[in-house]
Amino acid sequence: MRDSLERLLYAEKQRNLHPGGHQRVLHLLAMDPVFLDALVHPFVLAVWRRYLGEDLICSTFSANTLWPGSVEQYWHADHPYWTLPPPWPAVPLAGQCIWFLDDFTVENGATAGIPGSHRANRLPDMGESWCDEGEILTGPRGSVIFADGAWWHTSRPNRSTESRSALLITYTHTFCVPQEDMRAQLAALADPSDLVVELLGGKQYQSRRDFPY
Repeated sequence: MRDSLERLLYAEKQRNLHPGGHQRVLHLLAMDPVFLDALVHPFVLAVWRRYLGEDLICSTFSANTLWPGSVEQYWHADHPYWTLPPPWPAVPLAGQCIWFLDDFTVENGATAGIPGSHRANRLPDMGESWCDEGEILTGPRGSVIFADGAWWHTSRPNRSTESRSALLITYTHTFCVPQEDMRAQLAALADPSDLVVELLGGKQYQSRRDFPY
């Protein structure tokens, strides 16, 4: 996955590199089926089915790379929470996985989060300022973070000489509107499994009744 992402990063660098040194790559599943292994990982799905329920779909699947010199991201919660006014529903609406495609270290901009912040029922208000309650989550490549979609988190500055990459995957309920049109990527997959079709929204209910004029 890291090798495939490396090719995509350089192919898209001129149009997708953020001024702050972050580069997001979208539509990964349509670009290379190797990324499907992360989407359907049995342990990952078992965790989210226990936490969210059996009606899982993927809300978004992307990669994020911090190039050397990238700046700190702002503290935030993930979709769909930034679309909702507080207080947020008591039922968890989304869960995020962050797969380490490189080692996460303090020097290269590892993700930071605030334990228990998913219970705050609102968006954070400290912007780019460091919060003393934050914990920097380091670990070897191949590791994965599980987090409620409402948790407050950010990426730290990359002060190393190498890039740092991760996969960002959010799972949600079938009754929620996904952040990304995952169903559009199905057409690019050759003979996707029933599980992949389900997770990409191929079995999600769609409106079919026209307005009678």
